[in-house]
Amino acid sequence: MTALKIILIILAVLVGLFLLTFGIYWFNGDMKLIRFVYEKLQPHYDNIEKDRKL
Repeated sequence: MTALKIILIILAVLVGLFLLTFGIYWFNGDMKLIRFVYEKLQPHYDNIEKDRKL
């Protein structure tokens, strides 16, 4: 491969990663993922026996 092809591939990967992270930011994907995980874990933590009453 020539150096130009390698540079173009690296540039394409970087642009792709930037677009992916920008899309996650734009659509608030990180908080949607955290909410999904939280809702799946909440029943487990609700069923844990507590040592004291609040």
